[in-house]
Order: sequence, then C-alpha cells, then structure tokens
Amino acid sequence: MRRLFFGLTTLFVLLCTGCNRFPLPPAEELSARIHAILELPSVEYRYKEIVYVGEQKSFLFIPTSSKEVLFSVEIRVQAGMDLQQPFAVKRDIRNLKKIHVTLPPAKILFVDVDEASIQQYFVVEQGSRIHRMDYSRELESAKQRILQDAHRRGILPEAEHQARNLIKGILLTAGFEEVEWNSP
Repeated sequence: MRRLFFGLTTLFVLLCTGCNRFPLPPAEELSARIHAILELPSVEYRYKEIVYVGEQKSFLFIPTSSKEVLFSVEIRVQAGMDLQQPFAVKRDIRNLKKIHVTLPPAKILFVDVDEASIQQYFVVEQGSRIHRMDYSRELESAKQRILQDAHRRGILPEAEHQARNLIKGILLTAGFEEVEWNSP
C-alpha cells in the first residue's frame, strides 16, 4: 500500500516539476493529470475476523448430518476518492500562485476478503462436507459488520484528509504557494 502511495506521489512529482524557471502548468492540465489517476486510495484498515459456521440436520429427531467450521480471515477496507467523479482545479485570477480545488467526497473503494489468509481452527464434517457456499454468506455478513465499524471509526473523514494532504503536496511541488479547498 505504501508503495502505491509512494509511486503515485513520485509520478506526480515527476509530472509536475517545481522548478521556478518554467511557468506554472495551466489548471486544465493539472485537472487532466489528477483525473488520470482514476482512484486515489488514501486509507486502508485491516481486520482479522473470526467466523463460525455450523449446521445440523436431523430426521425425526435423529441427527443425520453435522457441519461446523471455525476460521479466521483478514478483511481489508480501503477508502479514498473516486476521481472519475466531477472535480475542479481552478487558478485564482488575482493570485496566480494560488489554486482552488474542489474534490469529490471520500468513499469506500472496496472491501476485500483475503481468502489466502484463512486459518482454519477446527472443522467437523459428519454426513456431508462443507463447501464454499456454506460459509460465503457468513463472510458477506462479516464484511458488512466490518464496513459499519470502519464508518464508526471515521474512515471517510480520514481518507478525505489524507487525500487532500497528498494533492496539496503535489500542487505545492508544482509551484503553487497556496491551495484553497472548496466544497462540492
């Protein structure tokens, strides 16, 4: 994740030189460069969730099958800005070293279950086997719980703050002295 941020920052630093010998890039060019990123992931939360799935079937009160599994899995929640949504980058007419930026609101970019991280603690299969569909509903429900927790912890305001800092750093490196944020 840090490599991605470092790569994006390096790309922008290379694209927007801060040399004073060259004129400041036009606002339309800056807007096009920022739009080319498409998504700006700025915050990632990682969770480790413990999941239990159990199912027992019986016929006339006689158990016929039993399936139980307990495992842990890592789930990633990534938030940032979708730069495919409308945003604006405009120069201040009175001060050419000042730029006005309107960004789209931060949003959850994805919630991902890392199935390679599954650690199984125990499994009971009597009468039938456990299949992927048996625990996929539980994983979806765990993703929703984690998403709610990320919202409670303030992932969106943190993502917006981080994205603003990143874009401000890029614009300051490009030669602007002041960045003003406008609400959409």
